[in-house]
Amino acid sequence: MKILFVIVAVFGYIASAQAETRYIVDQAKLPMRSGQSTSHSIVRMLPSGTAVEVLGQSSTGYTHIRTRSGKDGWILSRYLMKEPAARTRLAKAEKELSNLLALKQEKKSLEQERSQLMEDNKKLKAELAHIRETAANAVAIADENKSLKAKAMQAEQTLEALRRETSDIRSGAQQRWFMLGGGAILFGILLGLILPRLKVRRKDRWGRY
Repeated sequence: MKILFVIVAVFGYIASAQAETRYIVDQAKLPMRSGQSTSHSIVRMLPSGTAVEVLGQSSTGYTHIRTRSGKDGWILSRYLMKEPAARTRLAKAEKELSNLLALKQEKKSLEQERSQLMEDNKKLKAELAHIRETAANAVAIADENKSLKAKAMQAEQTLEALRRETSDIRSGAQQRWFMLGGGAILFGILLGLILPRLKVRRKDRWGRY
């Protein structure tokens, strides 16, 4: 009878042996045993939601499993689920929701930063246009100053020439007035010398008659 039980168990194990993933039911901890009965020793206590690899199933109600750490053993098939435990799924959903909220917040921050960058870019463009306009005006002012300096220098040269000309004219006029004055004086002296003689001669002529 025992041999028949073992044969049935082996055939049942072989028939259902396939690689798939199951999850420990949503309870505290469940025992993974070294064999297909409660008389076998507990290899490890598996927390709820632990993912295990199914190596095969037995008609005795036990499933042969392997943990991610590589430890294998047997656990009652009714303790396995095809989906993670509700607590695990809830924790995963909460984590995904938290990540989603964080992404939304990050998106909002990025949009605000983008808006601020666009505003800053607009201001920088306006400042650049103002700088270019100011630079163009500065160049124009510099050119105008250069032209005014050239005109002022030319006017200074013209004024200096006029001053020299005026000085020459004044010097010539003074010389002419000096010569005229000297001539008048000389003429007066000559008259002073000549007129007395003319008077004497006239008297002599009247005396002879």
